[in-house]
Amino acid sequence: MRFLPFLFALALTLFASPKEITSFNSKFVQTILDANGKKILYTGELWASKPQNALWVYQKPIQKSVFINGQKITVIEPQIEQVTLRTLDDEIDFLQIIQKAKQVSEDKYTATIKGQTYAVTFKNETLNSISYTDGYDNKVTIVFTNPSQNKAIEASRFKPIIPADFDVIKDR
Repeated sequence: MRFLPFLFALALTLFASPKEITSFNSKFVQTILDANGKKILYTGELWASKPQNALWVYQKPIQKSVFINGQKITVIEPQIEQVTLRTLDDEIDFLQIIQKAKQVSEDKYTATIKGQTYAVTFKNETLNSISYTDGYDNKVTIVFTNPSQNKAIEASRFKPIIPADFDVIKDR
């Protein structure tokens, strides 16, 4: 669960990018490298659209869907038949991070907020990767493959469907 707060914050980056991203879709590989050199890889697909809608669908090593609608988050985990509902009120406002991001080279931007430094990389004007070191000293990198920016995404994609037989946990 420690990677989830960043995912929520990352989703918000897509709504105020220096490259004026209004929507985004891409497969991704998220790598978490801990201080001991242990590496965890997650793969999946992301859809995001203004004003603050995102859907992260994790495929490996676990199946999980993370819906972000404004300040509401719904995490659906089919393998354990569980849904977690929470709000973003304690999370980092990534809109501020991107708004404060400074261009450091042609395709690279950085921002430091609350002591946390984020690196955002573009390739050919398209979001390519985001990386940072989390509060546990894990190096987190998310690389996007075959990204599509500023193309229409159906609003219905961001509406979670909660199976009636799943346990629902309200967090906060």
